[in-house]
Amino acid sequence: MTKKLCSIILLAATLFTASGARAQQGKSELTLGYGYLSIYQFANKTPFNTSSGTIALGYKYYLSNTVTLGMGIGYENISNWASFTSFVPEVTFRYLDTKDSRIRVRLYGAVGYGFTILNDLEIGQGFADESGAKPWGFQLTPIGMRWGRKLAWFAELGTGYKGTFNGGVSIRFPRKKQYNTQSSNQ
Repeated sequence: MTKKLCSIILLAATLFTASGARAQQGKSELTLGYGYLSIYQFANKTPFNTSSGTIALGYKYYLSNTVTLGMGIGYENISNWASFTSFVPEVTFRYLDTKDSRIRVRLYGAVGYGFTILNDLEIGQGFADESGAKPWGFQLTPIGMRWGRKLAWFAELGTGYKGTFNGGVSIRFPRKKQYNTQSSNQ
């Protein structure tokens, strides 16, 4: 199942990269966000006020103007169950960009699948220790919005380790300039 999902994501990224514009290629972006109502909160089946919410840090590399590949790391503590640290590779597809407007708005979708390290807090209370790496790290974000250019705000609606509602700040870094090392006399 995971090999099939990874193959589909890789194929989609390749197709979009081959056909997409290269204006953003080589740029990087860092994100810092906070999410609420993660998949772990729903699995807990107790009051949601026991969760810290998810603090997420992400990195994206622009393969093209349309596609990014990146990595997300999220942490959530559910005080009556466990803490969760997720490591999730992600691919993002842009479907609207108002790059010529005064305020730039990008609409995108994202999908990611990875793993979560569970630290069971119920040990010694009559429960078995379930700590360890689990294949639970995923995020499906059909609607994401980014406002701004270099420094921007973002908001996402989806499901997974980041939560149903996720938002924060992002900063985009320009691509590194490549210099021609050959002599100009040739």
